Amino acid sequence: MIYIGFFLFFIAGICEAIMDKLQFHYENSIFRNYKNQLFWDPKLSWRNKYKNNDPLLGEKFFLSKSLLVGFTDAWHMFKLFRTFFIFAGAYFLFVTCVAKMSCLTLVVIARVIYGLSFTLFFSKLED
Repeated sequence: MIYIGFFLFFIAGICEAIMDKLQFHYENSIFRNYKNQLFWDPKLSWRNKYKNNDPLLGEKFFLSKSLLVGFTDAWHMFKLFRTFFIFAGAYFLFVTCVAKMSCLTLVVIARVIYGLSFTLFFSKLED
């Protein structure tokens, strides 16, 4: 169980690296070469949550600006994944720490794994 929790935090760190690469270094990223720029390019993709990509026309679909925004563009999708993996990882670590180890120790280890995976993958996402 503990390894599953740590693995989920590792994946969450990768998702965070993708989010930051999209938001802050898109022009130098591998993502600028992907076909669907309306989905990947954060300068364009934020409009995907609106009808005809126009904020004046309202939501593209029910809850596309809030609860279901993770289905509108790459940045929000990886934010959805990151949050899911953090909560799922925390669940597995909580189950483990109740049974065996100190919760604080597990949280520190999970944070280190999260940071390492972010650091490792952030540089790999450049073009």
